[in-house]
Amino acid sequence: MTFSTRAVLLNKAEALLQNSHTQQPRAEAEFLLAAVLGISRTRMLAFANAEVTPEDEAKFWDFIEQKKQGRPVAYITGETDFCGLYLRSDERALAPRPETEELVQYCANLFMPGADPDILDMCTGSGCIALALAAKFPRARVTGVDINTDSLALAAENARRTKLQEKVQWLQSDLFENVSGCFDLIVSNPPYIPTEELAYLSPEVQQEPRLALDGGTDGLDYVRRIVSVAADYLNPRGTLALEIALGQANAVCALFDPSQWEGGIKKDFAGVDRFIFARRKF
Repeated sequence: MTFSTRAVLLNKAEALLQNSHTQQPRAEAEFLLAAVLGISRTRMLAFANAEVTPEDEAKFWDFIEQKKQGRPVAYITGETDFCGLYLRSDERALAPRPETEELVQYCANLFMPGADPDILDMCTGSGCIALALAAKFPRARVTGVDINTDSLALAAENARRTKLQEKVQWLQSDLFENVSGCFDLIVSNPPYIPTEELAYLSPEVQQEPRLALDGGTDGLDYVRRIVSVAADYLNPRGTLALEIALGQANAVCALFDPSQWEGGIKKDFAGVDRFIFARRKF
């Protein structure tokens, strides 16, 4: 008996996904098949002519059908690789994005290796930023904050999954409402999509929690609230780091009092003005 090869399945899946709303049909088919096989995408492609068992093939077509319905890949597979950490991913929080990995790296560059900063991750969601920074700085004191208790439960699962549960504390709070103390870094990937744009987002994004997406009329409701009080929770020369949407950089920069803050815009890998880094002057 002969079975379908990986290459044959990928070709068929790519053709099916091209007729859906998938932006990268081949790549997403490859990620899904690799997840089914329990191996890396690179290893899977290196042996593209290997046969696939009927059980794995059936699971793969189930994954492809979910993708056709607009479900994010990370939700289908149940996990995602973020800064080298394999995190649980499901509908309780946004699926971590590659650009947010860049935010983590920019934040890590603020400190020397072996540093022990106090870090607050506001709107932590899956806990990806907090956990990635805790992994990079084992002596750091990291707190992840979210209003959504379901997201915090997912973050706690990810802490246990990555064996970082002793490195990060989780706090349920409406932004700074229940936060105390001061930090060397406050980092946040807050909701920043304007409300009227939510209906035009891709099917994948529309399946993610609205609470983590909706930033109000102009997308900056949460950003304004964070910027307005962040200085009160930062140590002298502490930094506020924000991820924002395309086209928001100038409006966000205008929220900072130049007599109190210094810093500016950083771009993501695609050249988009994606991050704001502002440091307290005193």
